[in-house]
Formats: sequence, structure tokens, C-alpha cells
Amino acid sequence: MSCTSIDCEDASFLVSIPRPERAKIGQNTLATLKTGWYESPDGQRVNLEDDIKFCNDNSKLYTEDGLQNMEKSIPITDESDIISYTKIEIRYCTTLQAARFLAAEVGEDHVGVLNFASAKNPGGGFLKGAQAQEESLARSSSLYLAETQSRFMGGYYHYNREGPKGIYSHRMIYSPRVPIFKDDNGKLLSSPYHVAIVTAPAPNAGVINNAKESGNIMTERVKHVLNVFKTNKHDSLVLGAYGCGVFKNDPLDVALIFRQHLESKEFQHSFKRIIFAILNEEMYQIFKQVFETNDLSTIHEQIATLSLDHGVQKQSTNNNRNKPKKRRRTENRRQNNSSNEVQNQTNDNPDE
Repeated sequence: MSCTSIDCEDASFLVSIPRPERAKIGQNTLATLKTGWYESPDGQRVNLEDDIKFCNDNSKLYTEDGLQNMEKSIPITDESDIISYTKIEIRYCTTLQAARFLAAEVGEDHVGVLNFASAKNPGGGFLKGAQAQEESLARSSSLYLAETQSRFMGGYYHYNREGPKGIYSHRMIYSPRVPIFKDDNGKLLSSPYHVAIVTAPAPNAGVINNAKESGNIMTERVKHVLNVFKTNKHDSLVLGAYGCGVFKNDPLDVALIFRQHLESKEFQHSFKRIIFAILNEEMYQIFKQVFETNDLSTIHEQIATLSLDHGVQKQSTNNNRNKPKKRRRTENRRQNNSSNEVQNQTNDNPDE
């Protein structure tokens, strides 16, 4: 396993979209899905009906029992299928950027994307203009239609509404070949690309209020997510700072959980490419540190130093106010972008 990191300029194209405009983009996406086609920027008719039908018909719900049975029945990997090397990248970019890059790089059917999902509301709050990772996916693809099928409304969303608050269930929805036809700014693509998406809620550590319990739940949930991708033969994944927004999971703990699983016997030969797409400066640095550090015995001290440095950077940002406006905009671009996509990073948490 090796790790590289990509600088923040990857996300420099993002624009700040007001909430009412995001809501309009979401409504437009829903209208496009209902008609089953759209007109591309170059005036061509792009049909989505077959893509939507395939995705909906082949989406499936993994219950707790289903996950256990799946994991017991995973066949021993044939020697010819063993992956000897996993390339891990920590990228300061959006989930959509990473998904599109991987789809072009390794082929669409190889790519699996983790949706940092609402446990109770399909698409989170995307139709109301909310902004987090799931909302970005829902505004840009047919994911919402897959999630809102009646079998999932009862078996996933209602089930989680009735379950223990904050913990949520390990149940997850697997949706293959989800067509993605818009970019992060809501612009239509000339043609869609397709990736598999696993919809799974992170535990809400802020509600659980017990670090050990939420950590144990997160460890188990990440394992199930990776097994769903493995079972469905997706060897190139887009992951991220799962549950580290208002769900208040510690990004250091989450990064360590992912590394622990990816280095385990269960998964060390399962994946070729993994991108952690993280659009938050501090979390990006923490994940980078965890995956680039050989000796994890000193990781807490290293992260503490990072946090101190970040505090100094914040003070420097405050002092920026006296700088010329053009220079200030350039220096603050990374910080402004960081609010665009982290799990429920906005205050309007659809699961509260």
C-alpha cells in the first residue's frame, strides 16, 4: 500500500452557489429524471431511461443478516485475482471529481463511491438546497430515484427512523451504474458517466456521546461498506471524511479505522485504487498524515502539532482582512472551498 496527496488547486473551479439556487438545481435534476433525457451543452439529446431502469432494478438492500451472510460466503480469492498493490490517494477535491477521474482512469464498472448518507431522508436535503456530500451526489445523478423505491423507503429509511437515535443501523443500499450527468456546479455534462454507489449512514457521534461506542460502530460499519464493494467487484473506491461534519466523528479516528481495515488480511488484496476525496483543509491534512505515516505510535503527537499549526493559520486568516481584496481572495480560496462538501457540514442536518 502506498499513499500520495494532491494539492488543493484541484478544487479551485468550485463556485459558491446560494441555497435557493442549489434547490433549483435539485428540482431541475428531478424534472430531468422524470422526463428521462436532457439536452447536452452541444445540443444533443442524451437519453437516461435505460440507465435509470438498470440502476433501479439492480439496486439492493443489505440488511444486518444479509451483510453477515454475505461476509460468510465471500469466496476465497483466486490467486489470479489477488491485488498485490493498493494505491491510496488523499485528494483535496469533491467526491464527483474523484469519481469522474477514476471512471476515466480505470473504467466505470470498477468504481465504487461511498455516499455519506442520511439515515432518514433520501437525498438528504438536496431538494431544499442543503449542501453536503449526499446532496451533491443527488443533485448530479439518478441516485435519488434509486433511493426512493418503496422497498428502500420501508427497509432502510423507516427502519432507521424507528431505531436507536444517532446509532442508525448497518443497513445499506447498493446501487450499480448510477448515471452522473451534472458537475459540482450543477452544469450538465456532454454525456453521463456511471459508478456504483453504496448509501450508508455514519453513526452520529454527537448524539451517541460515547467515543468508545461510536468508534466501535464506525469500525463495524466501515468493514461492511468495504465488503459490499468487494463482493460486487469494485476495486477502485472513492471514500472520504465519513461522518466528520456535524455527526462529530473525530477525523483522526475515522482515518485510523479506514487504514486499519485496508491493511487487514480481509482487505489488503481487495482494492487497486482508493481516493479519499476531502474538501476540508484540516481533515485533509489529518488523513494525509495518517496514511503517509509509517509509525502510527506517534500519530497523536503529529496531529496535535497539525492542530496547533492550523490554529496559527486561522489567526493568519483573521489578519488577512487588512490585505488587498484580490490577494485576500486568492489566499482564502482553499478555506472557502472547504465548506462545500463534508458529511452534513452545514447546520441543516436532515437527520436531526
